[in-house]
Amino acid sequence: MFPFIFKLSGKNLLFIGGGNVAKRKIESIIAWSNPEITIISKELHPSLQQLLEKHHIKWIQSSFDEKLISENYDFAFICTNDKSANEQAATILKRLNILVNICDNKELSDFYMPAVISYNDIMISISTKGDSPALSKKIKEILSEKLKGDE
Repeated sequence: MFPFIFKLSGKNLLFIGGGNVAKRKIESIIAWSNPEITIISKELHPSLQQLLEKHHIKWIQSSFDEKLISENYDFAFICTNDKSANEQAATILKRLNILVNICDNKELSDFYMPAVISYNDIMISISTKGDSPALSKKIKEILSEKLKGDE
């Protein structure tokens, strides 16, 4: 395992699932960059519906099906509440050489989303390698407060 910071502007990102987990990940990503995003999901979180027009977000209102993968995606985020469907989607996407992050399966994930802090010219990413997103968030909050206190 090795941490990277990617420029995601102009990259094609795929989200399987359009609920709260996808919403949090998408909001975090678009706060830092401007990628092309496609969401495949029968339903969409209300906050994501509002983002469709503001950002490069395409919504395919459907369950995941390999036939829907018509583009080359750089990264995929699998965020449904169906563990079996998540694993099936991961298997298909990996076969297509797409790197995947699965919200409920760190072993099958190729990468993790860190908690991120930006302060002046410094960017800090915090990861527990998928073990404890809540701990990453807590460390982020502590560091953010410390950095603000040093101003």
